[in-house]
Amino acid sequence: MNIQTVAQNLRNTIAGKEEYLATLNRELTNGYLDEHDFIVSNTTADFLKINIDELKRILQDVEQCEPSLPGEGNNYEKWDGDE
Repeated sequence: MNIQTVAQNLRNTIAGKEEYLATLNRELTNGYLDEHDFIVSNTTADFLKINIDELKRILQDVEQCEPSLPGEGNNYEKWDGDE
């Protein structure tokens, strides 16, 4: 696995979580949830927002390491396993 794959996996994970958050927000605003389900969905949405923000910050860090062209602009050292 390389840094580009890690960055793309993070982008895909963020997109999926944002889609789930949008679904939760629609459910929270439609007025059909009972009190228990509303509390559960609202709490889940709050945690999901925090998680998405954390993943975006991690993605920014990963993108700083991601080379613009293969073999150029690397801000990381490749571990050769001998250290």
